[in-house]
Amino acid sequence: MKRTVLLLLALALILGSVSLISATPQVEEAGPIKVGMYADLSAGTAQWGTDAEKGARLRIKEVNEKGGIMGRQVELVLYDCKLSPTEAVKAYSRLATQDKVAAVYGSLISNSALAVSPVAAQSKVPVVARAMDERATTPGFDPDNPDAPIDPNPYFFLLQPSCFQQAAVIAGYAIDELGMSTFAMLYNKGNAYAEYLAKGFSYYVTKRGKKMVGTFEFQSGDVDYKAQLTKIKALKADGLFIPNYVTQNANAVKQAHELGLTATFLGNNSWYKPMDEVAGAAADGAYFPNNIAFDDPSIQWYFQKYQAEYGEEPRLHSFSGWDDVGFILEAIKKAGSTDPDKVRDAMEGTRKFEGIIGTINIDPKTHRPVGLPMSVLYFEGDQIGTAALKYIPKKP
Repeated sequence: MKRTVLLLLALALILGSVSLISATPQVEEAGPIKVGMYADLSAGTAQWGTDAEKGARLRIKEVNEKGGIMGRQVELVLYDCKLSPTEAVKAYSRLATQDKVAAVYGSLISNSALAVSPVAAQSKVPVVARAMDERATTPGFDPDNPDAPIDPNPYFFLLQPSCFQQAAVIAGYAIDELGMSTFAMLYNKGNAYAEYLAKGFSYYVTKRGKKMVGTFEFQSGDVDYKAQLTKIKALKADGLFIPNYVTQNANAVKQAHELGLTATFLGNNSWYKPMDEVAGAAADGAYFPNNIAFDDPSIQWYFQKYQAEYGEEPRLHSFSGWDDVGFILEAIKKAGSTDPDKVRDAMEGTRKFEGIIGTINIDPKTHRPVGLPMSVLYFEGDQIGTAALKYIPKKP
């Protein structure tokens, strides 16, 4: 009997301790605030990843020099995902479970984002990325019915216009400013980013009452597109949309130039440097959307800051790193916590975050920015000109 009473008392003490632990609010750890990042640093898009890293580190340096956040310094924990979706998942999982980061700055690549997105939903550590495929933020997205309401992944956020949004920018500009009415396109079927840009372009053109006269595909690893381009030439479209990565875009326009194809080239945001160097004169006269225009007077302060730090001019994704990590740090500051759930909530409620690319307002229904304009640029000789500084297309 005495033994039974002692066991019951011990059990009561254990349950009481558990209740006290459960009721005790989470205490913030001492030491640095950890922000994770995974990016391609050694494979085909390594330049993008290293540029994004430089922008991210510059933003963190500025915050730390001002005293950090909540009296704590910020530390970037970075892993190379090598342009591999499998490696991206490994990197994210390590950041979330071992490094205990408050949030993650994800890869710029859509295929990697699509692999990480469901893992983030389970691990519940938010990801901020530039991967444009709508399925990363809204897994049930239907490209044939893009306006259908769909629940977002609670733990994944996009900080630039998505594939359908960017496709609408260049299609809208071609229709309304360049007077085009017939279009063809050539894209990499094996790249989620290229495929959804193509689907978005076709959707917008058709909704605006214009005509897609031909859609042509190739596979990752293909370097010769002359068979497709010969068929496109015969269609005599006003505009040819080529939404792939730099090397593929450059191959396409050089081969089109050799074939005497006269359609105006329309590109995606990967047409920026070093596209001008790789494609050369064949890209002249092409139009493409971009998050920034390098001659925008409102962003020259960043050029000066970056030049002073690295001794070189920033490239496109240097701006992404600055904005995306800045968004994460602002969410941590707003949450007053490094708890991933509280940081996630602050991200979803973000309005009027001032980034280099513009004012970012997160739509809680999609976890993508709304009302964010883009610049439309064009190639002319060895120069990149600005056709429209802040452009928003008409609704289809």
